[in-house]
Amino acid sequence: MSIQLSLVFGAMVIQMITLVVLLLPLPYPIRKKIIDFTFVLQKSQNFKVGVVFTIILLILQFLDCVNRLRRLDGYNDPYFTTAGITKEARAQLSYDQLATKFYSQRNLYLSGAVLYLMVAIGTVITIVRKLVKKETDYRNLLARESTNGDDGEIEKYKQLIKLKQNDIDTFKKQLSGLQSAYDGLNPDKVTPSKDD
Repeated sequence: MSIQLSLVFGAMVIQMITLVVLLLPLPYPIRKKIIDFTFVLQKSQNFKVGVVFTIILLILQFLDCVNRLRRLDGYNDPYFTTAGITKEARAQLSYDQLATKFYSQRNLYLSGAVLYLMVAIGTVITIVRKLVKKETDYRNLLARESTNGDDGEIEKYKQLIKLKQNDIDTFKKQLSGLQSAYDGLNPDKVTPSKDD
């Protein structure tokens, strides 16, 4: 592999490790430090420029691979045939063209995976930030409860939880009713197994 593709592959491995670390059920203090680090990176101008530069290069590489594959698509290939091409234009792919096609497909998959993982990491970081914020609010609420003994706000949240639980129970009853009505439409009257 060339240096460029080695860097792309290395970026993909780093992104996969980052995604796994973000998805691990880590304790609150470690998650908070990770989120604080992401805020620092987000404010860094150099990091922003590096990410934008990387995205632009990967998009250019992705589009270059697509163009190369389209160029090779006009040849008669025993594995991929294209309609609408005259016999004169059809020719067997040489070994060099097959190698070029293979490398272009590999580069397409690598650059596409890195671009997709960038989007996935951004989404997961947003979700983890919301989780950390909610847990911080919950810990602050518990700290206020232990110091102030303010039961009004706690009772309000308990009522909200009770209302949401009632909604969930209602939805479960509706679901079981709809399921039994749907099962009643079946003319064979076959009882579904537990796995269904």
